[in-house]
Amino acid sequence: MSTHLTTRDTGERIRTAAVLLFARQGYAATSVRDLAKAVNMTNAGIYHHVSSKEALLADLMRVAQQGLIDATERMLAPYARPADRLALLIGSLTAIHARNPMTTRVMDGELRSLTPGSAARDEIITLRDTYEDHWRRALADGVAEGTFRLADRRLTRLALMSMCTGTSEWYRPDGDSTLEQVCAEFVTIGLAAVRAPADAAVPTADFSQLPDFPWEPPDVRNDPRPDEARR
Repeated sequence: MSTHLTTRDTGERIRTAAVLLFARQGYAATSVRDLAKAVNMTNAGIYHHVSSKEALLADLMRVAQQGLIDATERMLAPYARPADRLALLIGSLTAIHARNPMTTRVMDGELRSLTPGSAARDEIITLRDTYEDHWRRALADGVAEGTFRLADRRLTRLALMSMCTGTSEWYRPDGDSTLEQVCAEFVTIGLAAVRAPADAAVPTADFSQLPDFPWEPPDVRNDPRPDEARR
């Protein structure tokens, strides 16, 4: 049992270091030696736990994307109204990025680093498309039933999703607004953007249903590396 726990803990430490380094300085600029140094291991020790740097990146992205999909589908399941679904999509995507800024930066920004044509890259693209289909359907259904009015569904979707994912860059738990307040304001903005009825009461995202990424650095401000090493 102790050997299993040690192996699991070491693997989690490697993933925490990888997320921090990939998010701060980029996947391409991070070497296995950098990972080894961050967790006080040898290169050979890293390879005992991961088969390659790219496999490590793919695994992080796979788990994050699948966690996002699973949480989204749990929250959306009880709701049929497009306004309800859109509100939950906005609130949950905002909260996931605010609570997991390093993991989501890697998930959103490093697809380009996976080898074109590889099975891993194709899998991540499929997972991404599966998630975004929930946004496509919510917007399309709202237009079809006449409760949403918008000129371009694709541009609207991209704009709203960018608003949500941006919290990974600026949100801080000790800032002026709570995460609940940010999510509520973003939902208001999102429903106004699609011209949903102003009196529509919508559900709020249940943060307890959001995925937990145990490797997410607990406080990125504690990154010990010098400023010039940060992206």
